[in-house]
Amino acid sequence: MKTIKNITFLLLLIVVTISAGCKKDQVMYGKGFESFKFVVKEANKPDQEYPGVITGDEIVVQLPTEVDVTNLKASFTIDNPRTIVQVGTEVQESGITEKDFTNPVSYNVKAEDKSRRNYSVRIEKKIAIKSFGFYAEDNPGLLADYDGIIKGLNINIPVPETVNINTLIARFETTAGVVLKVGSVTQENRKTANNFTDPVLYTLTEASLAAPFDFTVSISFIGRQWVLIGDNLTVPTAFGIKMAINPINNYPYFIYQRIGKDEDGIAIINDKKKVAVMGYNGTDWKNIGPSTGISEFRADVPGIAFDQEGTPFVAYKDYMNNEQKATVLKYNGASWTVVGSSRFTPIKVDYLSLAMTANDTPIISMAKNGTDQSGVPARGLYTMNYVNSTWSNITPPGGIPIFYNQIIRGLDNKIYIGLMDRSTGTNKPSLYVNNNNVWSAVGPTSFTAPDLMVGFQMVSVAVDKTGQAYLAYGVAPSSGRLVHVMKFNKSISAWQELGAPAPVGSEKDKFAIATDSDGTLYFAYATSSSVIVKTFNSSTNNWNSERRVIKEKVNEFDMQIALDGTVYIVASITSNSRTAVYKYAK
Repeated sequence: MKTIKNITFLLLLIVVTISAGCKKDQVMYGKGFESFKFVVKEANKPDQEYPGVITGDEIVVQLPTEVDVTNLKASFTIDNPRTIVQVGTEVQESGITEKDFTNPVSYNVKAEDKSRRNYSVRIEKKIAIKSFGFYAEDNPGLLADYDGIIKGLNINIPVPETVNINTLIARFETTAGVVLKVGSVTQENRKTANNFTDPVLYTLTEASLAAPFDFTVSISFIGRQWVLIGDNLTVPTAFGIKMAINPINNYPYFIYQRIGKDEDGIAIINDKKKVAVMGYNGTDWKNIGPSTGISEFRADVPGIAFDQEGTPFVAYKDYMNNEQKATVLKYNGASWTVVGSSRFTPIKVDYLSLAMTANDTPIISMAKNGTDQSGVPARGLYTMNYVNSTWSNITPPGGIPIFYNQIIRGLDNKIYIGLMDRSTGTNKPSLYVNNNNVWSAVGPTSFTAPDLMVGFQMVSVAVDKTGQAYLAYGVAPSSGRLVHVMKFNKSISAWQELGAPAPVGSEKDKFAIATDSDGTLYFAYATSSSVIVKTFNSSTNNWNSERRVIKEKVNEFDMQIALDGTVYIVASITSNSRTAVYKYAK
């Protein structure tokens, strides 16, 4: 019996020993933060550490006014290295994971037994603008509320371009004792209006501050954005730039005269100032034909258009033999070939313009340059088309004296010519349409805006698919130039101005209008420091907020709209004469 008891005891002892030897490490259930801090990196300064105060399930970190809280990386230690720290479903790595702490952030700490503990991490600033925005309740005409995004000393408020940003009242909250000023004007919450066309500087003062803080408040636009798709595209300066859009792939080409210095830094002599063409394939730009020019000799006042198969045509004033007559070329996929014969016009040309009809017939318009025996009056309008392998005269009757002209195919597939008409002895715009080879005026000719001022030189024309016609032209009052945009009101057969004229300072003839397939009218114009684009809002019967597409002075630019609604602008930049292209994708 004793023996049996001894054997049983030994077996139990062995089982206990084996069990103890195979036992896993003890499960740890700790799930607390031991420390939590932000390390802020500043340019040319040592990194600054800002530790948090952990009180129960709340962590509060004090930060200076100027620190951007939208992209902070938290550094932390926890009492159990086996726990998992998450924000939502995202695992947080100490010193690595970036979060926006504009509002309190909930950290979830998960232990090995799957139990959890939540911590709320909150930023405090002793002196700060806590919120900033534009609210419908404070701004008559505003249809929604728009909250600002505060990033350090910068505040951005995204709004639709339909919002009038010329006069907006801000609603803001600050810490106690703060005074905000714009210039010398103290800002009152929900009362003071400002113009936010340009960024507005708000100066923050508080009794304990040694120096004030300057907050920059700016507007951005929701939705479509202008993006740069080509820069430094031409080594010589591009002059007389004109653009057209390939209807097959909706990509732009532009034609230009080469002036300034060539690729070797040598000044281009007059006879070598040829025209060249560049095209876009969706990713890259390249010359279509020789980069040194596609014309035989010096050429200028170029135009460009595509047929419906995507074949580009160009026209230019050809100086070969000093004839100064028009030549038209087409690209066959490998080289440029002459359409008809070179220098085919019976007159010397100026302000040459090119379009393609709905049945792919090239058509050009021009002003006569000089005097001759052709019978065309000096500065007279002259148009030709290419039918049955022959260039023929289709000029509107009457010998209209003009300054500038632009020929287009409207989205209604009709051909229009906009003129700076001198029939009255002064510059006033007119518009003509071609129906079955018969020209007729669109409404009254030699019209003006309500200010009755005479025009300068240039016109820009746009016609939507319903046949609604628009024309823009410039005037030169005693102080600062203006650009008027006019709409033809069919119901009363009169030209009426859209909104107020655009002030352009001293800039001459740097504007363009175009319509997209939805009927939206785009108006682009240059000032001494930018190129501005805005659209017309038919609901408010006024212009939407302007978009500053190019934020520097330009020598010239052109704007065109693709069939898919993408808007393109090509410009020659004044500061370094580089050529840049921007697009506004739909």
